[in-house]
Amino acid sequence: MDLEQLAGCFVVEIGIRQAWPFLGICDSRPAQARETRLYIDAEWAIELITRTTGGADDDRAWLTAAVVLNGRTVESARVEHDGCLRLATDSGHNLVISGQPQPYTVGEPWRISGWRPA
Repeated sequence: MDLEQLAGCFVVEIGIRQAWPFLGICDSRPAQARETRLYIDAEWAIELITRTTGGADDDRAWLTAAVVLNGRTVESARVEHDGCLRLATDSGHNLVISGQPQPYTVGEPWRISGWRPA
């Protein structure tokens, strides 16, 4: 998926699927709204003035911190030179996911599912 497609979309859910924290992202601009999920299997951080961090195995930290992203619009999504993903939202919160696998990482450090009808 082209990450630029995420700009203008909004976060509709936060959660944990089995062992992976995720964000559900909706694009309501097409005639048929569509959704995708961003799965996390590495260290992550949510930044604003302060920084909250955790790993894919820290469920409580993820759910507590990620609530600030729910309902927010994604302003930009980009992959840094080291493979980390940075999502910037309209509230000023940035979700940063490491591009480096951890000992518990079973696949890619982060991945985005394909679009499906909302």
